[in-house]
Amino acid sequence: MTPTRAAFLRAVCALAAATTAAAALDLSTKATWNSNATNANRSADVIGALQLQAATAASARPFLLDRDNSLTFTAGASAEAWPRFDGLDQVAVDPQVAWRHKFGLGAFAPVFRAELTAGGVAARESERSGWFGNVRLTWQQRWEEGTSLAFTLEQSRHDARGAVFDRSGTEFAVEASRELAENWRGALGARWREGDVISYATPPRPDLVTLARVRTVVDTFGTPRVAYTLSARSLAATLELTRELNDRSSLTFGYEARTTERSNLRYVNHLVSTAFTRQF
Repeated sequence: MTPTRAAFLRAVCALAAATTAAAALDLSTKATWNSNATNANRSADVIGALQLQAATAASARPFLLDRDNSLTFTAGASAEAWPRFDGLDQVAVDPQVAWRHKFGLGAFAPVFRAELTAGGVAARESERSGWFGNVRLTWQQRWEEGTSLAFTLEQSRHDARGAVFDRSGTEFAVEASRELAENWRGALGARWREGDVISYATPPRPDLVTLARVRTVVDTFGTPRVAYTLSARSLAATLELTRELNDRSSLTFGYEARTTERSNLRYVNHLVSTAFTRQF
């Protein structure tokens, strides 16, 4: 058993032991094909790859502050595996506290939620390991039965052992969802992000050297490449279809088209995913 997988199993076992009295336990798995895992803008450097993810989250019963406000504490653990490039494998533990405020009574009253998450990452390539945290603010409104709109603002930061893998960014997202038929739900979304990205390319790339705040040579993708960390803007459009298998299980099919730009750098990612979620 690899060190990464063993660490993930230990994290899951510790989480399970600590949350046997949890009010809710969610388990999820996801498989995603990323058409441009190297975030490259030259065809010779573009590599597609499969990413496998697993996550578990145990939530305590909400602590009611008053009629309209509550706090929820959640303990989570997750893992990523890249069958083709195992240097990207990692596990994470990410406890979270969330405050929820409902503006009035009834199913159609708007809801505001603030989440604070902090945790640690252990990666197969040790320079990618480190600590992370994010703050997420969400406003959600339902207009009629089965239809909702959500706006999300998130600030995130990841401090890694290797400076080239440090990342921070601000993201704004909007998502509209609606029940399409019995047991089917669809969602359309858009995201804007401003922050650090890592692009991998075969040198020489003087154009990226000019833009990058830090760079280093890596062999993550087989042949040596240079990882360039720079600030860029990303725009994404998403589509999801969710099939409710029963009252506790669901299957979600997703597609995302994302474009990232900075000066003369421009690359595109197409992501196709399938996710299974089970609630206990």
